Amino acid sequence: MNEECPQCRSAKLIFDPATGERKCSECGYVVEETTVDLGPEWRAYDRQQALLRARAEPVNPQRELWTLIGSKAGLGVAKRAEFARLSVIQEFVSKEGERGLTHGWSEVSRLAAAIQASPQVKDEALRIFSLAQKGGLIKGRSIQGIAAASIALACREYGLPNPLPKLCKYVSVSPKDLRRCYLLLLENLGGELKLKPPDPTKYIPMIANKLSLSVEVQRTAAKILGAVAEARILLGKPPRSLAAAALYISSIIHRERKSRVDFAAAVGITETTLRKHVKELIRKLDVEILI
Repeated sequence: MNEECPQCRSAKLIFDPATGERKCSECGYVVEETTVDLGPEWRAYDRQQALLRARAEPVNPQRELWTLIGSKAGLGVAKRAEFARLSVIQEFVSKEGERGLTHGWSEVSRLAAAIQASPQVKDEALRIFSLAQKGGLIKGRSIQGIAAASIALACREYGLPNPLPKLCKYVSVSPKDLRRCYLLLLENLGGELKLKPPDPTKYIPMIANKLSLSVEVQRTAAKILGAVAEARILLGKPPRSLAAAALYISSIIHRERKSRVDFAAAVGITETTLRKHVKELIRKLDVEILI
């Protein structure tokens, strides 16, 4: 016998899983409260239940399919011995690769948190590290170095400043080796990435903050870089050095002049390199400034 709503005698009763109530769809009268949901309870007591549950769960995009060498039943003595040897090798290789990947993901997460990278940058860095591991680029190299290089490439994809100088504080890898890991990934994974040309204006706030320069100085420096970009003279130039040179010129214009030593130290370049780029910008822009 079908149940009816005691209020309007309608037989259209529905179950609300959010509140655990059975209601009338016509008048909204609550027929029964705290009803037990008779749907499937996702507990796995055996392998078959685990498989049924796994099919309903989202797939981890960072995981890969792997081969398992199974039963040796029905094989001869020689074949069983060979099969056992292959099983041991396969298990060792699988676990070694999984350990390296897990360690790498934890390093990427740690470094991303250390430099306060966005979730998008972190996810892309995890993807890049997985590609590097799949391509055999990690073997014989520092996992910390590859993790830091993955974050640097992810930042470049999103048009952010190169974080390698900052990452040097959180890894036990020399800046030279970090640069090598970065170039290695760039050379082998360039086709898998959506890289943008480095934008020197992204470095202006960071450098200006270190030197306590005003907003007006930053705006003028951005205009200088915009002018040289239109003249197409930025190609192949280090973006941090160009940003420092533009800020140095702008600081002179706004009478907030700092020494070249301070600028060079803020960017991590030599005073000679800074002076060379300053002269180059002045020559290209055809202006006269006493440096």
